[in-house]
Amino acid sequence: MEYENLTVFLKYVEQGGPVVGVLLPVIEAFIPILPLIGFVIINVAAFGFFLGYLYSWIGNCIGSFLLFLFIRRVGGKRFEEKIKKSKYRGTLEKIKKRKVTVLFYLYCFPFTPSFLISGTAALANMDTQIFLITMLPAKFVMILSLAFIGENVSSFFENPLKSVLYILFILLINYMSKKLIQKYEEHHRHEEGDEN
Repeated sequence: MEYENLTVFLKYVEQGGPVVGVLLPVIEAFIPILPLIGFVIINVAAFGFFLGYLYSWIGNCIGSFLLFLFIRRVGGKRFEEKIKKSKYRGTLEKIKKRKVTVLFYLYCFPFTPSFLISGTAALANMDTQIFLITMLPAKFVMILSLAFIGENVSSFFENPLKSVLYILFILLINYMSKKLIQKYEEHHRHEEGDEN
């Protein structure tokens, strides 16, 4: 019965096309209890690896950005209190000190709640441009790793070389993105120093 339900849901997603493929990860950004990995796997199954990955990445980035803007506009003392009582208390302080690499690493990890990360960045009054420059490549790496899992669950042991190449590719992108973020952070720090 569960398999039949999944098949029916996949058909709905396929019929809905890109709009549904993008919308699912947008919803997940606002309702963290929903499994992002599940939506990525569904998109990959419905649209193929590339389009499934692309729709998931676009949707998750849009959702995180909208959440960032919403919390920044509305404020959210209750949200801030929730963060201060959680293990992300130190993260809030680091992001307030413009530790962009902290935000990048947190977004890269697939199972870190992006709801809390986006909210933390908003409460820290992070510059919108800096938030986007950090979030977009980090989500690129994170969603790619989830799409890879969705595509290769069954073939991981059947074709280990392909799996190793995928992992190396993801690590390379992660490394390059990290270096770009660090360069941006250093450049931004020098600009602030010149102004002072």
